[in-house]
Amino acid sequence: MSNFTPFLSLSDKRQPIDDSFSWSKLIHQREKTEDVSFVPLDVLASPFKQDFRNSINLGYWFMTRNHEYDSLYRNKRKDIRWIAEVEDMCGLYVLGKMVGTLDVRFWVNILSSTVYSQDNMHLEPNMEGRVLFLPPFSVEEYSNNSSAFRRSILEEAANHPSFRADFNQKKEKLEDTEFFVGQRMELLDNAYSSQMHVARIQEIRGRRWRVKIQQEDCPTDLDNMLNESQTEKDGEFWVDEESVFVFPVGFAAINGYKIVAQDDYITHTEKIRDAIKAQQHPAYDPEDIQETMLRREAIPKNLWSRIEENQKLEFLDPLDAKQNELTVATVRADGSDEETVPIHVMSGYIFPVGYAEKYGMALKKPLNFKGNFAWSTYLTRKGTVCTPEDLTKPMPSQDRLEQFEIGAYLEAADMNDNRSIYPARIVSLHGRLVILSYEGYESSDNAYFDIDSHSLFPIGFSEICNFKLQRPNVE
Repeated sequence: MSNFTPFLSLSDKRQPIDDSFSWSKLIHQREKTEDVSFVPLDVLASPFKQDFRNSINLGYWFMTRNHEYDSLYRNKRKDIRWIAEVEDMCGLYVLGKMVGTLDVRFWVNILSSTVYSQDNMHLEPNMEGRVLFLPPFSVEEYSNNSSAFRRSILEEAANHPSFRADFNQKKEKLEDTEFFVGQRMELLDNAYSSQMHVARIQEIRGRRWRVKIQQEDCPTDLDNMLNESQTEKDGEFWVDEESVFVFPVGFAAINGYKIVAQDDYITHTEKIRDAIKAQQHPAYDPEDIQETMLRREAIPKNLWSRIEENQKLEFLDPLDAKQNELTVATVRADGSDEETVPIHVMSGYIFPVGYAEKYGMALKKPLNFKGNFAWSTYLTRKGTVCTPEDLTKPMPSQDRLEQFEIGAYLEAADMNDNRSIYPARIVSLHGRLVILSYEGYESSDNAYFDIDSHSLFPIGFSEICNFKLQRPNVE
């Protein structure tokens, strides 16, 4: 049986979180019975600023710390390394087999500080002698003729497929970001979606930010507001940098959206709006998140001209705490008095009319609609049309969809409490939507996710970014 190598963070500031769920039992079960599957790393959206999805593959060689020598060299500050081959891959974990051995195997998170590309072999003669290249004790060839064995492995490694050369550089830049703590944005109110607030980044972990509405940016008393997770002193409202909650400074002013903000901020964003309308360069403050900083696909003007008010579509409401149903929705104009959700037209939350029926899903019909719902009848009654299908997000390739196996494990954020990440499994696949069950929870807690959602993560993600992976609920 293989070992499960403890994760060692790249940053000294990151300490293991107590009582976090471990994947070790399920990973070892996969070795025994092969009846456990995990969503592959390369079919999910990249969970980090650096993309490692194409860096590794089965059969690749990589360098890793050889822990057999830890006790021998503990007081000599030596880093003993050897080459391993990838025999299996589960999310961010690989099963490595020490080259030259019959049964020395171990599971390790590829972003542990003890994993390197083969380029690190050149470190052996330098680093003040700290790095040594030694195989496990069980390698008989090494004990018989150490020099010849080491030389033969090095010669073979030079031409063997291995972790990409830029793997180490990407790891070193894992926590690099163009954003900074204290930077401000406009944040959609998670209790009342028809208004926004000024919010600031409190903490950054990978692509995820902890954000908060602060009293200094708000003209009203925060204690009287309903969106507690976004305002409370120790608030834990986490968002991905491409989240539907995050908007650049000036968005509300430009689009006629309500924003709760101090007078000087409103004046500032009105100047931004006026400059943009006059096709001039707006004067942002250094702390402002600008639209060019956020990754939003530009919509060509010829497509915008085809979007009309009152067009109908199917919608997965990102503000719905359960996020477990599609509903009938309507395109509304800027400044509508009705409660609306500002969202990118190519968002993974928007679907063409007929999507639910085509992929075997229930569709929540509009309030006050009597009888069985049918799109043709509804569109006729309303005297309107549906949003053109080619204006919604295109369907991924069939090859990619087939890799989302029913029952496969991954990590997923809780949309009702986005600070929490849980072990989850795929219940079913519906086009580009997956239905997930959180381990240990009832089917009523199942949630829908677009497969490109940045709330879906490969196993091993939480320990890298120092999030607690919640334990399954056990009665």
